[in-house]
Amino acid sequence: MSGVAIAQAIPVLCSPILSRLFTPDDFGLYANFMAFVAFPVVFISGRYEYAILLPKRDEEAINVLSLSCILAIFFTLIFCFVSLGFGNSIAGLLNANQLGSYMWLIPICALFAVIYSIFNEWCIRKKWFVTLGKNKISNTSGIAGTSILFGLAKLQPGLILGEILGRIFSVTTAITRVLRKDKHLFAYVTLNKMKYFARRYFNIPKFTIPGQFLNTFGGQLPVLVLSSQFGLYEAGLFMMSDKVLGTPITFLGNSFSDVFKQRAVQDYQTFGNCINIFKKTTFSVIKIALIPFIVLFITAPYFFEFVFGSEWYVAGIYTRYLCVMYMIIFINTPTCWMTVIAEKQHLMLIWQVFYVVLTVIPLYVGVMLSDIKITLLLFCIGRSIAYLIQFFISYKLAKGDSKIIKIL
Repeated sequence: MSGVAIAQAIPVLCSPILSRLFTPDDFGLYANFMAFVAFPVVFISGRYEYAILLPKRDEEAINVLSLSCILAIFFTLIFCFVSLGFGNSIAGLLNANQLGSYMWLIPICALFAVIYSIFNEWCIRKKWFVTLGKNKISNTSGIAGTSILFGLAKLQPGLILGEILGRIFSVTTAITRVLRKDKHLFAYVTLNKMKYFARRYFNIPKFTIPGQFLNTFGGQLPVLVLSSQFGLYEAGLFMMSDKVLGTPITFLGNSFSDVFKQRAVQDYQTFGNCINIFKKTTFSVIKIALIPFIVLFITAPYFFEFVFGSEWYVAGIYTRYLCVMYMIIFINTPTCWMTVIAEKQHLMLIWQVFYVVLTVIPLYVGVMLSDIKITLLLFCIGRSIAYLIQFFISYKLAKGDSKIIKIL
């Protein structure tokens, strides 16, 4: 089993332990916290870590790494000061009063998440894939392990503290592994070089951050709405359901995606389309997904009660609402790279607008009706439509159909 697979498996295997140490309310608070963390992660480094792969020489790339780290630390300090002074006011304004005492921890957690990502990009540049796998295992095992320890000690907020201390552990190990091999390269870091690369790769934050912000907003909005309008308990149940469905789907979907991308790029460059591999991949994913999703739909409440404890029975009911949506996401995941393969990234930005709109409207209607089940049902319908739109765009691009570009 690869390091990435082990890293993905650790949180899932630890979930039955954590679900008995922490209540749905605890998970709701944690979900709310992580939803807020996701926003500064998008921009505190300027996303310059994406440029670490681009310079020809390591002596140049190390300046991009240093630039990313310095920007992340600088913006984190600003957010920390703002959070310490106005944390409770900000939490109240965002209808997240339960996070008031922990607002200052949000930028700190975001910083360690970004630093971890930066040093992983360096590992990718150097093709240290074994080291990358070790970093991922350190990250997930550190977070899960410290969370379990806090749960056993009955310290609150255990999941939040476990997340932060786990990330500190994983960042420390990631930095240590890089310094052990490439410490000498930091002698080539200068202020002028960092300024030069900040200008040279300015298009990365300019064009990446807006799209990622939209994606993050749409992705985190359900947790924020559920916790603020229906309470932490409901948000915690939703998080557990989302985690159980999302983790394996992400891993399996990415595995199919890696195979699809390689063949699709070759076909598209040679023939101007890649419809054959598109159809083959899609039908393969459908055959794999159909039976497990049907079984899960039927058994979800009993599965959750047995695996996670009696408190989580309702999360299984919510899983039934999410099943169809996640099956569509799973089918769509391998082929959603068509906008990149066809070099039509602007279509992805257009789709992200649809994604946000089709998330906001159903949640708004559900909240107006003051019914959690209707809210989840409408959310799943809206999100499913969004991913079907993305699938339609990918299908048209795979066919080499230029009409879709004119339409959008």
